[in-house]
Amino acid sequence: MCTVSFLPKSGGFYLAMNRDEKRNRFSALAPAVFKSGRRSAVFPREPSGGTWISANDTGVCLALINWHRIEREPKNDLRSRGLIVRELAGKSTANEIAAALRKLPLQKLRTFRLIAIVPLHKRVIEYQWNLKRLAICDHEWQRQHWFSSGFDERTAERIRGKVCSSFVAGGDDPGRRKTSRRGGTAGVSAAGYSLSWLRKLHRSHAPKRGPFSICMHRPDASTVSYTEVSVQNRHVIMRYRPGPACAKAPLVATSIERAL
Repeated sequence: MCTVSFLPKSGGFYLAMNRDEKRNRFSALAPAVFKSGRRSAVFPREPSGGTWISANDTGVCLALINWHRIEREPKNDLRSRGLIVRELAGKSTANEIAAALRKLPLQKLRTFRLIAIVPLHKRVIEYQWNLKRLAICDHEWQRQHWFSSGFDERTAERIRGKVCSSFVAGGDDPGRRKTSRRGGTAGVSAAGYSLSWLRKLHRSHAPKRGPFSICMHRPDASTVSYTEVSVQNRHVIMRYRPGPACAKAPLVATSIERAL
């Protein structure tokens, strides 16, 4: 279960991800810089070495989410999906990413959606694996959100989508929209989507704290980390906080120079 948000900005973009997992899962390791082919990449890791999000020095960012609504399972020799982002972290174009994906043992991997942000060509690409076919979907270079949930994915998409729309309309939780002087709802311009806005969205408990809130809380599972990527003209910065997105612990930043 996860929520991923993409916000384009002048010269780059922001991407944020809430990672939702079972409470008994091993804690992940904080982001560090690694060599991946000819590139430098930054990502957090599972103790086993896999990862779910990465950014490299070309500004390419990858985020992996499960696709629970596809109820199929590989027949045998199951492999961890954590290898996907780790293996692709050094790729710098959409063609490289697609080619490398096809070389992975897809038939041994559970269903997934991989979001790739390629700033050089302003491409937002979603790779969907349903155990039968790898589909490639292009999205507009504009604000985007993705949701997954092993609890009830369709309901999570509907509820979290409404929360995101409410934040866009009024910059806040439902029921607390800003009102214009004419009595209508004041919209948030593209320039108004700041890191502060993004963080507020990802720690939201609207419409109520529970399995469908963006910052997710269940007795057996919760949001276990918040990761934020900021790609700027000269730097790529990954900020990370273990624990739920609503936690007050500071974000720890890891930065690499952007290769232009």
